[in-house]
Amino acid sequence: MKTAERILSEARQYGDELRIDLWYPDIPNSEVKKIVVGLMDVRAADSIRISYDKGRDGWKIEQASAFQWEADDKVCDPDWQEVAFIQAWAREKKLYN
Repeated sequence: MKTAERILSEARQYGDELRIDLWYPDIPNSEVKKIVVGLMDVRAADSIRISYDKGRDGWKIEQASAFQWEADDKVCDPDWQEVAFIQAWAREKKLYN
C-alpha cells in the first residue's frame, strides 16, 4: 500500500474533525511530508500547506503566492511561503510543579 493510501485509510472523523497523522519527517520510506488543505465553497480561499519542521520542532504553515501560469508552462510553481510556525508543545499546561 502506498503511503498516501495508508494515511487516508488511517484518517478518522471525530465529530466535525478529520484527523490525519503524518509520519515523522526522517522515518525511512515516508513519502508524504506535507498536507495541502483547501476549501470547497463558492467563496475563494487560499489553500494552506502544512508540514513538520524537525529542525525547529514544530508545524510550518505555508500559503501560495502565485495563482496563474502561462498555458504552456510545464512547472506550475505556486511559490509556497511560510506564513505561520507553531512550536511543538507550545501550549502544554504544566499540571504539577
